[in-house]
Amino acid sequence: MGRFDFEESVMMRTCLQDAYDAVTELNLWDYLRDTHFDSFTFYHGPNVELHERLLKLADKSNLHSGASYGITMRNMECIAKEGFEQWKINYLRKES
Repeated sequence: MGRFDFEESVMMRTCLQDAYDAVTELNLWDYLRDTHFDSFTFYHGPNVELHERLLKLADKSNLHSGASYGITMRNMECIAKEGFEQWKINYLRKES
């Protein structure tokens, strides 16, 4: 799981893979599934340090703007809530 080879855009594929790997490394899948986030880009909640670590790991390829990070993390949140396979089905449906 967690392979994004189906994404044609190299940049988007890299962003998704880096974020997926970061969430996995920090063991944050349950956190993303169970927590409501008004914003990932402008997060000011009780876990600021955790989000800063996540951003640093998720942007290891140094590709993100604020908007792309927000979009990428919304995708990670959907993966956490739907499961990877269902998210992939929905993602591909939206892309077609």
